Amino acid sequence: MKIKEVREIIRGARNIRNSPLGIMWFRGENTELNGVEVSSKMLFLEPGLRGGVFAAMIPGGDIYEMSSSGIKLQLQVDKAVGYPMIGELPHFYVMIKRDKEKGEYIYRYIQSGEVLWTRSYPYRLIEQFGEDYALLWGTIGRHKESACQLIELATGAVLWELDLPGAYIYKVYPYEDKVVIVWFPPMGEEDKSRVSCVEVPSGKIIWENREPRYYQKYGDDKLVFFCSSLWEDGYERGDNHELAELDVRTGAFQTYTFPGYNTSTYVTTVYKDYLFYGTLNYYFFVGAIDLRTHEMLPEVKIDYTPGNLNQISSIGVHEGQLYVEIQTELDHSDIHVLDLDEDE
Repeated sequence: MKIKEVREIIRGARNIRNSPLGIMWFRGENTELNGVEVSSKMLFLEPGLRGGVFAAMIPGGDIYEMSSSGIKLQLQVDKAVGYPMIGELPHFYVMIKRDKEKGEYIYRYIQSGEVLWTRSYPYRLIEQFGEDYALLWGTIGRHKESACQLIELATGAVLWELDLPGAYIYKVYPYEDKVVIVWFPPMGEEDKSRVSCVEVPSGKIIWENREPRYYQKYGDDKLVFFCSSLWEDGYERGDNHELAELDVRTGAFQTYTFPGYNTSTYVTTVYKDYLFYGTLNYYFFVGAIDLRTHEMLPEVKIDYTPGNLNQISSIGVHEGQLYVEIQTELDHSDIHVLDLDEDE
């Protein structure tokens, strides 16, 4: 794999998002997919939705099915009913609406247009496991942010709850028969950190460790994380950069460092066997790490016209091209497109 020079700049484009159909971004109020305008509205992906690729429009929450031919409205949401979270339209889906007075969220499970059950839970996020189970997690504020529940979709019944008081759940990573849950601790209370792999639906703890990171999925059985911080005086402390790798099957954790590497990482994304990143070392660069060998590829500098705000805001890869958003003003970004030589 080799990263080549910038071949194109998409002016005024921002908010790169990877989707099963390719790369999405905004330009003005429009949504573009692989460089083609698919909607005159700003569409936000809802990855929890099943049965195809769907997008939810904020603030209405209407659901659109996306295809190479464009966007088709599938469900016009009634604000009184709630916001669609998961499902396979039109067969079943879950609607969620916040009850501000009780600090809970009202869930409605709908199948073929019929409401099968309505329940309240203290969680606002949901991850689905097949057609049978879903994990509820995430709150606004500090209420129940340390816990999660597995429910049976057919009935809404809670099968188990996990709680790590004092910590908060950063993210959950669903697999077919298990879920990896990452808890971060309060500052200075590392003993409350935790990564748990839990069997679905039994709730059995398969393994645990204390190595939480802002992981991304790699393949079927790995989570990876890369971070680096720039030290202005060049002082190499030894822990200001690392590639962390977690084996989902066993919980084995390992880190890799790059002696002499001194830069600040902005964003990362995993594509095939590589972790791509955007970084700052007085100038902007993009690079990649081969996740099989844990070696760095040569970085490529990106030239741009600086503004009042300069940062790499998002990154994505699709069909042999690397897309990098450089934000120069609060209201302006450009996407730089670089070719990848995947045979070299």
